[in-house]
Amino acid sequence: MGKLSNEDKLRIQTLREQGLGAKAIRASYPDKNWSLSTLQTICRRVDETGSAVVRRVGSGRPKSARTAQKITEVGELICSQEDKPGTSKSSRQVATQLNISASSVRRIAKLDLKLSAFRRVSAQVLSDTVKGKRLARSKALLKRLTVERTKRVFFTDEKNFYLNPPVNHQNDRVWAKGGKKNVNTSRLLIERAKFAPHLMVSAGVCYGGKGQLHFVDEQAKVNASYYVTKLLPNLIQDCRHFLSDNFIFQQDGAPAHTAALAQDWIQKNCSDFIGKDEWPPNSPDLNPLDYHVWGAMLERYQRYTPKPTNTSELKTVLLAIWDDLPQEFIDKAILSFRKRLRSCVAAAGGHFEHSV
Repeated sequence: MGKLSNEDKLRIQTLREQGLGAKAIRASYPDKNWSLSTLQTICRRVDETGSAVVRRVGSGRPKSARTAQKITEVGELICSQEDKPGTSKSSRQVATQLNISASSVRRIAKLDLKLSAFRRVSAQVLSDTVKGKRLARSKALLKRLTVERTKRVFFTDEKNFYLNPPVNHQNDRVWAKGGKKNVNTSRLLIERAKFAPHLMVSAGVCYGGKGQLHFVDEQAKVNASYYVTKLLPNLIQDCRHFLSDNFIFQQDGAPAHTAALAQDWIQKNCSDFIGKDEWPPNSPDLNPLDYHVWGAMLERYQRYTPKPTNTSELKTVLLAIWDDLPQEFIDKAILSFRKRLRSCVAAAGGHFEHSV
């Protein structure tokens, strides 16, 4: 017999209140196939508490893991000590140390300690000097780039896309009967060459449009010379397509971008741009391509089927994905730029991704 529903329990309660015993209640509903012992238990509960759905205090299986002492011990181990980030232990480590199951640790954390779990994310190391520059330059950009001027910024960046992109192994599981040794190797292993085939792309986006996806020549090194002769002219052409000559050119602090050759070329060919000493260093969290566009492309690529088998097919797939990216979401990402600048200022130039 399956678990009784609340509706069934309330029906039994009504019959019990009318004076019927367990046997008489079972006889009244022969199609329900209720067990006599279950009915007797519910009848006792109705007699003691007046309700078939409310358990008597102290009833049920005694707690063996979620005791007051264990709750205190889990609380001390699962959270980082004050002003000592990283001193916390994982639920498995806590379970091993306290000799209880990991599921009990998670229940204690969630139900008793009212804690929530958050996934850790990778982030660049920011020195005090870098934080100071991020703070000062974010403040300056906030003053310079109003909402309307932000809509004139053409954000640019480069990105590598691999033929076999990294996967989230936490969610990439293989289900099979028997032990792992019985599973075919081809189902368990994801092969990736040490120097995986990939393509580097260069692109720019602005409020209301996205430029072309420009591919860096395979085996080419993106130094200042290549950047100026091969990429910048295409990016500026994209700028003018959407914004005429009324654009503000943005690029990050990559060596090819900050080289004198590139800075001189930009100064001669752009009426307005964000100079190398104006863009915050180590700031992918401030470029819409980094904090939205590339991630959106990678997400779509991971779902794309069939997967490309060579870089020529990869190029075709990336072009299709790029063309299909919704402009409305790119616009939202660009409009959040000033909010991110404010978050960077509020964090004194430190990391702020966890708070936006």
